[in-house]
Amino acid sequence: MPFSNEDLAKLHATVVRSIEEQDVAAFASLYTEDGALLLPDGSVLSGRPAIAEAFGDWLAAGFVRQEVEVLGLYSDGDLAVEEGRAAGTFKTDTGYVIRSSNYIIVHRRGADGQWLMHRDIWTSVGETSGGGY
Repeated sequence: MPFSNEDLAKLHATVVRSIEEQDVAAFASLYTEDGALLLPDGSVLSGRPAIAEAFGDWLAAGFVRQEVEVLGLYSDGDLAVEEGRAAGTFKTDTGYVIRSSNYIIVHRRGADGQWLMHRDIWTSVGETSGGGY
């Protein structure tokens, strides 16, 4: 069964909940065991423990919200590719900062039929100040 828009909506809802509840383990569980984040600075973080640590660092830096606009979802067999734009809101001492990016996520279906994120890459588009959310 291909990765569907419904599957994607559930995944995004779990990401939002992970941010709201500051649940590092729930966020990391959305990735394959050998999943990787390919960061805008060129570094690569591999495996759930590294992904969990990075997410914890983002939360500590004030990460409070993420919004995405999915531009495309392509699914075939055991792989799916999601393309979109994201805006992450961070609360700072001086207000809110929104960090925008373009992203591509490769999702992979495991032997158990569960879809997880396998590769997550994004580029930094810019940063703007916001009045909150």
